Amino acid sequence: MHSYVLADTGPQFRILDGIMPIYLAYDGSVNGDWIAHYAVNFAAYRPQRCLQVLHVETTNISGSALAAKFDYIKQIAEHAGVNAKIEICPMRHGAFGGLIDRLPKGRDTKVICGVRAQGGRRGVLAGTVSEQLLNDQKFNVVAIRVVQPGLLGVARRLLMPMAGHRPGVQSARTLLELVAPSLTELRLLHVIELSKRKLHALDATKAGALRYQAQAYLEKVERDLTGGIDLDGVHIDSDARISDDWSREILIDAGHARADMLALEAPRTSLLDRFRYSDPLEVILRDTPCDVAIYRGLP
Repeated sequence: MHSYVLADTGPQFRILDGIMPIYLAYDGSVNGDWIAHYAVNFAAYRPQRCLQVLHVETTNISGSALAAKFDYIKQIAEHAGVNAKIEICPMRHGAFGGLIDRLPKGRDTKVICGVRAQGGRRGVLAGTVSEQLLNDQKFNVVAIRVVQPGLLGVARRLLMPMAGHRPGVQSARTLLELVAPSLTELRLLHVIELSKRKLHALDATKAGALRYQAQAYLEKVERDLTGGIDLDGVHIDSDARISDDWSREILIDAGHARADMLALEAPRTSLLDRFRYSDPLEVILRDTPCDVAIYRGLP
């Protein structure tokens, strides 16, 4: 078994031609083990094929139990042809501070992290280190909830709801680049949310016009999103829906499409005041039939 020591200052990997390793913020939990499969698979298709695992030391897990988990990550990384480096980071004003000290700022940095396996009344993302990383907006972050550990981090069918603004498409490209090598199906969805009153008053002519506008938007999104990304052999489709409940419509579509992963952009506003038990994004994270990736790029 390997021994692991506290991190020194500065990143361990030499950055080649602006290409960073994939960073995994790892908490030592079983849920973290599942998310590690995604991080390894993402790293396997990067030119440098490197994974930097950052673990902030806590009293939750340590010693031989933690070392065994690190050995497992290195084993699955080696099997995928990925060079995995492990760092145990000192806590600085909490786990978030310990991670921030080790993460380079900028668009080339991609951080993979997790959410609570069981949220309860606290919510799945609310109050987590991942929420803080998403809020920090100094690098690309993908926070993953795994409900299908048997996928081993390989999502074949991806559902991407698109909200309708340009920064979201730019962030979505970063997420799609990570997932694309394993994909066989990509589905884009745009939900037009109306109040119950407006939805009940909507006639067929106005509904058709809304769907036409939404489909035109999705066609443009598809061009902007997929251009330059190798999606050869990937079936791509899109759909527009009108609903009074955005989150319910997305969950229904994910089930019908038999999605392996549902990818949503985190709101552009601060997450700190948003995530509550009834928040639409928390509802999706809580009730999802598939794995969920919450992503955010730099503004």
